[in-house]
Amino acid sequence: RGVGEPPQPGRILRTWDVTNIVQNRDEQNLRELETLLMQLPGPVRSRLQQQYANRMRDLNEIYLQLGRWPEAVFADTQSGRLYREPLAQVNCEQSDIALFAEMFSRTNAGSLLATRRIGIDGTLHRLSVILSHRMNAEGVPCVIGVTARVGKTVEGTLDMMAPDLLSSKESVLLIGRPNSGKTTCLREFARRLSEDKNQIVVVVDKTCEIGGDGTIPHPAIGNARWLPVETLKKDGQMFSLQHERMREAVENQSPHVVIVDEISSIEEVEAIRTMNQRGIRIIAAVHGDTLPMLLHDPQRAALAGGCHTVLLSGEEANRRRDKQKSVLMRMHEPMFKVAVEMHERNRWIVHHSVRKSVDSYFRRTQIVAQELTPGQAKEVLARGVFGEGFEYSDGERSFTPPDEEEEDRANREVGNTGQDPGMHPSRM
Repeated sequence: RGVGEPPQPGRILRTWDVTNIVQNRDEQNLRELETLLMQLPGPVRSRLQQQYANRMRDLNEIYLQLGRWPEAVFADTQSGRLYREPLAQVNCEQSDIALFAEMFSRTNAGSLLATRRIGIDGTLHRLSVILSHRMNAEGVPCVIGVTARVGKTVEGTLDMMAPDLLSSKESVLLIGRPNSGKTTCLREFARRLSEDKNQIVVVVDKTCEIGGDGTIPHPAIGNARWLPVETLKKDGQMFSLQHERMREAVENQSPHVVIVDEISSIEEVEAIRTMNQRGIRIIAAVHGDTLPMLLHDPQRAALAGGCHTVLLSGEEANRRRDKQKSVLMRMHEPMFKVAVEMHERNRWIVHHSVRKSVDSYFRRTQIVAQELTPGQAKEVLARGVFGEGFEYSDGERSFTPPDEEEEDRANREVGNTGQDPGMHPSRM
């Protein structure tokens, strides 16, 4: 869009060819899936292979728990929405769970009690146990259930959805709900960026889902260096050492790009700040719906620039429709230039300037963003809904009419308390 040109929601900005992009490595995925299926009770495995043979590519989870029917969870390839199917009309028994309990008994007990999950070596699968509150004779909690998350090698996601991000030099923040494809994208960033022999790419793997849970990184991350992160349990509390591994990556690996999953703590945010100050490109993922919602999380707000209360002059306040003198504004420069909201597997919203988008949210003004679908980028308008994030209009979808009473109430709360009611005062 040219300088001074008015926004045109719905306008196609660019297109690219996706006809020759092959995403799934079916042969490798099926081979790794067989490794997981061999751990299942015989009747459950047979039912899954026989009744759902044509849907194995969509298999997302297998769930077993004492006293419950075993379930298979499938994910729609387009939207990522989940749907559950029974694998047997009989309750799981202890003998069914025992197969998994034996696997966990061979792992490091301290790590198991801290994370309650392990991976299967040589694959991207993850097994998460449900432990009883009661101890066995050895003083270890009994395994009463397990969720097997099916990991897949999916290539071509970025080439289909956002090829510009591969050639960009900016730091990128991926925002999405669980199962929206964030980890798949991080793997793809690692594989594609590590093809460049002139740069060093390091993956800091908090949950060992990006590169697998074995001693050898999964080939899905290409030639990227892999730093798995351990989680410890001390005095009843879990401690992830991801922030330490992030600093280790900077100090010991001399990276050009660092890829990190599940930024969730203040320590991890500070490690991001350290890397940002050293000019390292960061590709990271966080849980959430839209960009502004990070500002309402005291632990992660700094990623998007944070916020604080500013007192306006009378003249400035009179120019505002709400006449408020006490308003929220961005505190500092965001740690990421670009943010990608992953609303569905095949529908992303890109904010190419996190700074401008956050400022627009606080000012209650509209800003242009891009909606990405396979092979196409379309212009959309983003409008902040206070306390709820952004909503979008593309010319066909219109904005929800503003709730004046709710907005006035939010304005009064900010004006009276000097802070966002959803923001912890110690993190303003």
